[in-house]
Amino acid sequence: MKPGIADIILRRIDTFFTTWRFPFFMLMTLGLFWVLLMIMAFMPVPDSAWGAFAEDFKVWCFGYDPETGTMKNIYLLMFTVNPLILSLFILFVWYEPLKNLVSTPSVAKGYAATSVILVVSVGLSFLLMYDFPSEEDFVFQPEVLRISQTPPEFELINEHGKTVSLSDYHGKVILLTSIYASCSDTCPMILDQARRVLDNLTASEREEIVLIAVTMHPEKDTPELLSQIARFYNLDRYHSHLLTGEPEKVNKVLDYLSVARVANDGTGEIDHANLFFMIDREGKIAYRFTLGERQEQWMFEAAQTLIREEKPAKLTDVYGE
Repeated sequence: MKPGIADIILRRIDTFFTTWRFPFFMLMTLGLFWVLLMIMAFMPVPDSAWGAFAEDFKVWCFGYDPETGTMKNIYLLMFTVNPLILSLFILFVWYEPLKNLVSTPSVAKGYAATSVILVVSVGLSFLLMYDFPSEEDFVFQPEVLRISQTPPEFELINEHGKTVSLSDYHGKVILLTSIYASCSDTCPMILDQARRVLDNLTASEREEIVLIAVTMHPEKDTPELLSQIARFYNLDRYHSHLLTGEPEKVNKVLDYLSVARVANDGTGEIDHANLFFMIDREGKIAYRFTLGERQEQWMFEAAQTLIREEKPAKLTDVYGE
């Protein structure tokens, strides 16, 4: 008796799962997904619509923090180890059928192509579902982005051993950030971005803005050490201060500003947020930025916006404790 359609389908399903076809297809698919995920995990995040997608993908899948540029290790471990464990399980269960793969290379190419199509289709579906930002989202909108927060008052010591406070520069525009001397990762990028913003201002504009960087490692960053950093970055060209002080006082300032930071006891490094605070002439935090080309351009435009504002007629104490 001629087999019916149902019998043919069942036989093909049985052949797919009991021969090399299923394990080969799964191994190919898992491998391609793993490669795709690793590319998305470690690729740079450019300031573009694609960069916005890549950043959000990292946030969704890897617990990425845009301010610190770090990912949650448990998420990264899960996406790295789980496919490996599943692949080892497949190899163990289907080892014997997989040995027959070499006898049918032409058929294997078809399954490999199917794996590629599947992975590409899933990737495209993510792209199609994503709401890409428009051109307007990349334009600096001073009124939309503006905030009004009270910065902390403090008295800390600069690289020359002199006491500096925010109130010393009330009526000026202040670019406030945080770094530490031994940082070799993003702190140089923070200072370079601040320098480029200041360099792009006119000489008269630079007279109206002050750069202040508070250390995140007051236990080790002495005025002498910060003085070396200031000389290395030629910060004497600007109105600038690198500040340190008693750890309790310094950490109180950073905590007030919600600057996230975690010390790594093993390496001595500090995982930290990369933040800039623009303080207006009235002494209020007006804008908050991070690293990146778009953020740098916005910082420059924000600086010009705040510099153009009139100086307050009367200076008042506006700072928080």
